[in-house]
Amino acid sequence: MIMAKELAIRPQKCIGCSTCALTCSLVHRGVFDPGQSNIRIYRDDFAGIFELRFSSTCTRCGQCARVCPSGALQLLEIPGDDAPAAEGQVSAQ
Repeated sequence: MIMAKELAIRPQKCIGCSTCALTCSLVHRGVFDPGQSNIRIYRDDFAGIFELRFSSTCTRCGQCARVCPSGALQLLEIPGDDAPAAEGQVSAQ
């Protein structure tokens, strides 16, 4: 059985450390600069949470999930190669 990978996004678990953004910029741009990442992290002070936004140039490689220390981003294996993404999940390669 082929296992598809989905990127699960749980913003309520985000601690705002920027490890995902720094890893993304290093892997895809060769620089350690969150400004050049495909991920933007915004703090919602009123709600007390962080919001994660992915640019349209994100390749869904999953490197961000592999380094996320809080579990806000996780790679999940979904049975079948045509399984639809659940709410809060995007396809990863």
